[in-house]
Amino acid sequence: MTTRLTTWLATFASLALVTAAGRATNLNPSTIGFAYLIVVLLISVRGGLLIGTVSSVLATLCYNFFFFPPLYTLTIEQPANWFALVAFLVASVTVNRLVVAARVQAEKAEQRGREIETLSAERERFMEENAHVQALRESEALKTSLLRAISHDLATPITAVTIRTESIRRRAGTDSELLEDVAAIAEETARLRRRIDNLLAMARLEAGKAKPHREPTPPADLFRATRENLPIVFSARPITVHVDADCPDANVDPSLALEILVNLLENAHRVSPAGATIELTAHRHPLDPGKLRIEIFDRGPGLPPGVVDADGNVAAETGDVAQRGLGLEIARSLAAANGGSIALAPRPGGGTIARIDLPVAVLQDAEP
Repeated sequence: MTTRLTTWLATFASLALVTAAGRATNLNPSTIGFAYLIVVLLISVRGGLLIGTVSSVLATLCYNFFFFPPLYTLTIEQPANWFALVAFLVASVTVNRLVVAARVQAEKAEQRGREIETLSAERERFMEENAHVQALRESEALKTSLLRAISHDLATPITAVTIRTESIRRRAGTDSELLEDVAAIAEETARLRRRIDNLLAMARLEAGKAKPHREPTPPADLFRATRENLPIVFSARPITVHVDADCPDANVDPSLALEILVNLLENAHRVSPAGATIELTAHRHPLDPGKLRIEIFDRGPGLPPGVVDADGNVAAETGDVAQRGLGLEIARSLAAANGGSIALAPRPGGGTIARIDLPVAVLQDAEP
């Protein structure tokens, strides 16, 4: 509003100044006409169509009143003066409209320039993001191909080791030391095979080539399947299992959930001293009614200070965490694919608690 008022005042002042200067210097009508035309031009550039048109009319009136005889009246005696005045009015209005049109076109061109710059920036950003996505896809494809190649290359020697181990077991007879060595080799071979299968499953999930088939799964069934998959672990040390009576079913892919437990239980067995009890429990989540919690308690060396943050996330790969490395990361990936999570916490009295939070089947089925 203030800018608009200032422009109007500047318009009146400019016309008054030209009129006063023309009268003071006795300029002829032709010269003063050009002076008025220049003022109208400048006013049109500054003020726009309305102010420019008004200034054209005012300049015409001033031109007639102060510079065409008889002076100080709006009467025009000579026909030539009529022509000059009309020509001036037409010229000033035309100049005003042309200037305003040119300014509008310039503003539109400037706006289009800004839009083009914005579109160019967006195009560059899109191309960068597209290149990044393409690189990620190629990286995932390469990782999957490498894992498949590794699996294929390792499958034959692992199978050969398994066959030879079984052959040695049969020939060992009652040699307890040899039987113990054979059992250790068989255990590690089975663990290696399982790790490779887990890596392939994880790669397929991350690449979107496989999806979890989630269904209601009782934790007791998962514990039972874990015992069947790790007979050597369960026979090597005491392992207690407890499921709360009100513990709900988990909404998970049973095969993937089983691999989570197998990996974490293997880790707990490996870091715990001989004869130490490992505990498996399942109960409702203490804070989230949509989750249940499975916990694995071991008596290993525990977590070094600063390794786990307030949310239970591993912040460093040292000590006990380094020993759990691959199995823990596989378990984390499989848990995330099932809508769950894994956290580690120090166990009072020494050791580690691995907490697996999984979605509850009842709440999942009740959703609309």
